Amino acid sequence: MLNGFRIYDADAHVMMTPEMWRDLPKEYHLRRPRPISIGDSADLAHWRTAWLLDGRIEPHPYGPGTHAANNPGMTMVEYGAKPDNAGDFNAEGLSIGCVTLGDPTARLKEMDKLGAEVQMLFPSTLYATMTADPGYEAALFRCYNRYMAAQCKHSPKRLKWAGLLPMRDVKLALEALDELLKLGAGTVMVFGTVGERMQSDPAFRPIWDAIAASKIPVCVHMAMSFPPFDQLCNSIQDANMIGKAMPAQIGFVALVGHRMMERYADMKVAFLEFGGEWIFYSVGRMSHYMEINKRRMADPAMLPKLTPEEIVKSGRFFLAVESSDKMMPHELALLGDGQLLYSSDFPHGEGRDSAAMEIIERADITEEQKRKILWDNAVKFFGEP
Repeated sequence: MLNGFRIYDADAHVMMTPEMWRDLPKEYHLRRPRPISIGDSADLAHWRTAWLLDGRIEPHPYGPGTHAANNPGMTMVEYGAKPDNAGDFNAEGLSIGCVTLGDPTARLKEMDKLGAEVQMLFPSTLYATMTADPGYEAALFRCYNRYMAAQCKHSPKRLKWAGLLPMRDVKLALEALDELLKLGAGTVMVFGTVGERMQSDPAFRPIWDAIAASKIPVCVHMAMSFPPFDQLCNSIQDANMIGKAMPAQIGFVALVGHRMMERYADMKVAFLEFGGEWIFYSVGRMSHYMEINKRRMADPAMLPKLTPEEIVKSGRFFLAVESSDKMMPHELALLGDGQLLYSSDFPHGEGRDSAAMEIIERADITEEQKRKILWDNAVKFFGEP
């Protein structure tokens, strides 16, 4: 609890560690992500270590496909991490066990300092770019899910986890969904795209049918999921603005514009770590063209029956917004009080550690709205902890 407010952190993270793929199937063992140190690295700033993935290194600081993610130097002592000073560049004073969840007790102690009663835990966004091989992706994702299920058992009321869902192959996806449900995942995590395909691609319909039937909520999380954007991203700033941000709008078009939210009338969806401002452009632009395209599309039946605003106000569409977002009162007006979520992004060093207090101290939203953002809405979305 923080200043009298209960805190449900809807988007915290665990950082990558080789423990997450320790039971990788034998056929993929030689392809496992391998930690490496980079020679001639004086001009690479903090990016002197990386993961070797099928001949590529991730993350990397320059050139096409640049983006930030945790590297071995943040979580492995032999690659430069300090046991009690791990984590992202600005997240100092955290133990390796805390940031990787190798030591759940250490994570709980840090949550107490933050006033967080519950955290929903998500993986590194690097999982979106590890491989385009459906079999290897499914193996990596399922290893991660098993690791998280085991670690969160230490405190299942406070440590919740999002199950990674490999979408590229229907059979493998259904097997992974069945397993993560049995393991106790609190939500299914997908990305704005499945590689170069939209989530609404007819090939994925059996997967979405199964998700909807299970009643598990769906989180669309920020990541470099759309490979063509790689060529536009030559810096981490480019990645933040293009490669990691734009898939939110692609995912919105799939879920809202391609009638997925209508087809699955009980499905709850949250967009995480994209911020909130993009929603105004997506809703406004889609609404504008829907009116025009009713008259000029060859098949107007392809358009949603409901307006985008009706869908985002449905009580099933959630956004994790930035605590400092100047547009928050307008986001509340568009979506309603019951659909904004609080997230810390902990333990990433992006300046969100004080996000809950920033919300509490805001003068432009009500105490009731703060309570809903900090606790009630996450319970509404994920269920009682």
